[in-house]
Amino acid sequence: MTHTLLRAGAGFLAAILLITPPVRADEPRGVKLMRPDSLDGWDHGAQMPRGWTISDGWLTGTHEATPLLSGFTAGAFRLEFAWSVTPGGAWRIHLPEVPRGDGLELILDESPRCGRLSDGGKVVQPGAPIGPARDGRHTAVLSREGNTLAVSIDGTRLHDVPVDNTRRFGLELSLATGRGALWDLRGSEPPGEPLFNGKTLDDWWCDGNLSAWRVEDGQIVLEPGGGNFLRTKKEYGNFTLSLEYQIKPGSNSGIGIRTPRAGWPSGDGMEIQFLDAPRGRLLDEHAALAIYGNVPALARADRSGQWNRVVVKADGWMISAWVNGELVQQFNTLHHPELKHRHLRGWIGPQDHGAWIRLRNPRILPAPDGTGLDAWLAPKPPTAATRMMDRLMNSESLSRADGVRSAVAGASFSDQEPKRRVLADLAGPGAVVRIARANNLGRLAFFFDGEDEPRIECRPSDLWKKVPPLTEDASPVLTYLPFAKSLRIELDGSAQGDYRMDYVTFPPDLAVQTFTTPRGSVPRGWLSAPLYRQHVIGWGVHREHDPAARIRSDPKTIAPGATETLARVDGAGVVRWVKLRAPAAALRNDDLWLAATVDGETEPAIAAPARYWFPGLAGGGNYNNFVLVQRDGAANLLAMPFGDGIAISATNRGQAPIDNVGIDLSVEQATEANRAEIAARPRLRGDFRRASEDSNVLFDCQGRGRWVGLVLAAPGAKPTPGVARLVVDGQPADGWPAATLDMFLGREGRGWRRAASGRSGGLAWRYLLLAPVDFAESLRLETTTATLPDRLVLYYQAK
Repeated sequence: MTHTLLRAGAGFLAAILLITPPVRADEPRGVKLMRPDSLDGWDHGAQMPRGWTISDGWLTGTHEATPLLSGFTAGAFRLEFAWSVTPGGAWRIHLPEVPRGDGLELILDESPRCGRLSDGGKVVQPGAPIGPARDGRHTAVLSREGNTLAVSIDGTRLHDVPVDNTRRFGLELSLATGRGALWDLRGSEPPGEPLFNGKTLDDWWCDGNLSAWRVEDGQIVLEPGGGNFLRTKKEYGNFTLSLEYQIKPGSNSGIGIRTPRAGWPSGDGMEIQFLDAPRGRLLDEHAALAIYGNVPALARADRSGQWNRVVVKADGWMISAWVNGELVQQFNTLHHPELKHRHLRGWIGPQDHGAWIRLRNPRILPAPDGTGLDAWLAPKPPTAATRMMDRLMNSESLSRADGVRSAVAGASFSDQEPKRRVLADLAGPGAVVRIARANNLGRLAFFFDGEDEPRIECRPSDLWKKVPPLTEDASPVLTYLPFAKSLRIELDGSAQGDYRMDYVTFPPDLAVQTFTTPRGSVPRGWLSAPLYRQHVIGWGVHREHDPAARIRSDPKTIAPGATETLARVDGAGVVRWVKLRAPAAALRNDDLWLAATVDGETEPAIAAPARYWFPGLAGGGNYNNFVLVQRDGAANLLAMPFGDGIAISATNRGQAPIDNVGIDLSVEQATEANRAEIAARPRLRGDFRRASEDSNVLFDCQGRGRWVGLVLAAPGAKPTPGVARLVVDGQPADGWPAATLDMFLGREGRGWRRAASGRSGGLAWRYLLLAPVDFAESLRLETTTATLPDRLVLYYQAK
């Protein structure tokens, strides 16, 4: 970056940097609103930032640059910064009104009218003469207190303007004319009210060992003892929280925010991570001031073993955090595949994670309810990466047409001698999303966009560590491995092998960034989310406390041959998950059937034995995956849209009564804004077929749709059927013929469960979340045998 627009040049910049000491924990609570090396936190406007340069803390741009919209809003505030312009240049400091409106606009330039101020487009102060600064740098302070906004330039108070104290403002930067630079932008708010009286914990509660927390010298102190989270009795929505913490070196804690009373912060609310870790540690979703498990921190500014000053700001879906004055976290969680489902109100409190922690001066400045600036709510254009991550995280996205097409590249070989071979040669733009293999022989090499050197080279057993990880499964590997132009995959040093690579191709309107590093091709937070989600599902957590409506039936006894309606929902909406509460035996035999009927149709959209709805859960234990979870019942997370009601019923096809059968549904009810769109979506349907010996057609579907799942009986060590061909709209699809379904499922053998497939409890299954198969007219899977097992095929079918 050049500083030619600054009259004192690079020497002045160096002097400024030398006289600026780091912020200490006992300094005033003003925080930096910019990172020194990126525009993170200023990308919330209608356009992505363009035309700006930021380096060494200096922001430079021209009048052609896009406006920069901050994630910061406030009622009472103080903003201060240094600025410079070239002759004829002018900064526009815009304070848009929350939630919408022109708000205030301040023009800063070297002219007789510097500091002119407009409110709602009307000039309320004409400004005053400001000439060129001797060192090229000016200062500005905007202070809003009560009903007054004060503006000072270069230490001179230009004017005080009446501004109603109920108004709140955001912050947007742009240049009205010419070129300019801005540096050391800081903001502060009043500290708010104490959260802790310094004497007792009367305003707090804990669902663990409250006695592990005590008051000492006006501080909240934890002596580890299974204390769980200490929680405020009062719930908070929008707020600015400030506190200081000191933690045992090398240990872990955090502060939970906006968590429902019965929830857990990282799974149901949010946890702002406190982690005392060595410098150089990966800046991931577990780093200090990360939104734990979901959004990595922007930077590190914490100090090991010392007091650290933290500010956390929650404003609608915007979450920001500072440590020791440095901006280290900001994310619009409305645009996150997991956090968009969290509450906007809940308790606040620190965590007992097995190490001592001290807290002092916790204060909170409550803010009015709302969702911040309307501009923050505008939809963001999807990228190829976000579209694929959303398929894993939110299966309702599979019910929407998106222009993404799936295909398969297969390679099966057995030679006398090892040799180098091409496993796949793919044309972009696209991404490999799943790689299944039968052994770990040889070395793999991945060549992107026609390059002569591979960007990835490894043993097959290490592949999951080298590609963008969506799970920690070593085989099959679920990934998002993007390529803009082409990808050639080679294997060297193996004489035998069986590979199946599922990949997708993208429409021209989706931006694709070719793989660089395992975390470099996916927006911040979007790779962390699926990794953490499959973990928490493995713990039995599945958004039980999210804001969606709940339908819970009373338990019923179902007599042999009887059918009972367990739940009914009118209108339009989406069932996000269905949970069966029933005796464990219901998942070990075919006596209990579940049926889902949508839109008042005469036949169920899905009707099958309950165990086919919840494969892999017959043993009662959870595992890391994206679809199935056991917690107070067996849940399936495949979304079911409906336009005119949905009903779930249970039928007893056994010989004895089945007691205590109930159902829970998580339902997103349609609103006026999305009712038509939801009603027009394809419906989830299931075709269950009994075992047969007179046809080699495993399944066939008619009409337009998207195949998303297959569950089939696979008792003992019996081989799965081979695949003769998959016929899509009358044409055989490449890559599908195989001696068995093993590579389709993901691996050989039995007794395994993985993120989207498995073979356990007498069933084999796969959910095609990343690479569903679209068909416009028909879909048919033909096997190599006419002896076929019981099976359920799941697909979204257009109305």
